[in-house]
Amino acid sequence: MPRVLILSLVFPPDGVSTAEIMGDLAAELSARGHSVTVVTTTPHYNRDAAAEQRQPRRRCWGSLLQRSDYHGVPVLHVAMPAKSSSVVARLAAWIGFHAVSTLAALIAVDRPDVIVTPSPPLTIGVSAWIIGLLRGGRYVYNVQEIYPDIAVNLGALRNRRMIAMLEALERFVYKKARPPLFEL
Repeated sequence: MPRVLILSLVFPPDGVSTAEIMGDLAAELSARGHSVTVVTTTPHYNRDAAAEQRQPRRRCWGSLLQRSDYHGVPVLHVAMPAKSSSVVARLAAWIGFHAVSTLAALIAVDRPDVIVTPSPPLTIGVSAWIIGLLRGGRYVYNVQEIYPDIAVNLGALRNRRMIAMLEALERFVYKKARPPLFEL
């Protein structure tokens, strides 16, 4: 059976919809016999103390990385500060997540046959592409929210150069994503 890496910004015990979707996917793929590993963040977005108690984490790489188990699926959690209203703080946290999660996937995870990653953020597709390029696996980009369109349509992003750069990144991520050569 194929080895699957799920690379996601959120995953249980974080209590948001994308975390729940990725948790259900990991558990279902594992139940079907796939070898599944998850690389994600520590809970930071919508914390659920009871869920965190049911899924205890233990340190792995000092304070940078922790391990837990989700229904038999090994999960690596990259340290992530609580969600901040500061754009600079959020950007720094995302950059840190991308760097450490990519490194953890390259060093601490068996070579995946397929990497599944959901949006947002769009930049996680670049991490999945790098992991696939260096480890040989294909990546599937699960589009749940379309960026930068949402930010542009809401008026949150107006800078034409920034929009053009993000649209180029979007085209790159979509172009490099590939379906697996087998049925999951």
